[in-house]
Amino acid sequence: MSNANPYREGSDYNKLFGHLKAKQVVTRKDLISYAKSAMHKTEAQATADVTVILSPRKDSKRGDCRGNMSAQGHVYFMEKLPRKTVKGVKEPQKFRLRYRLVQLEARKRSIKMDVPSQKVDTKVAVAVKAPVAVK
Repeated sequence: MSNANPYREGSDYNKLFGHLKAKQVVTRKDLISYAKSAMHKTEAQATADVTVILSPRKDSKRGDCRGNMSAQGHVYFMEKLPRKTVKGVKEPQKFRLRYRLVQLEARKRSIKMDVPSQKVDTKVAVAVKAPVAVK
């Protein structure tokens, strides 16, 4: 089992994952602020990238546990840590980086099938047999 960064060298995902690997426990807000400051991303770009990185889970009842299609979720997952409540306010959700003991099969995008087009007769004869009211 290798704990190497699973993302392509030089990519933004690689930089975010490297930061995550160094810290081990992060919040979504921490990663977004890192992406905005260190990687010069806009709020929307940073949020999108962080969502991909944080998406893999150990198991899932709502979809694929490997997370977003762009995530390397077959290699690692993010463990949600318990949240503390102080005076009725929950602290931000923290995530811990975990590597899978047995790697899953990597997700692959499905190949688009080419379906030949067929001509369809769009002219349809309509017979109206309703009586016409005359005043």
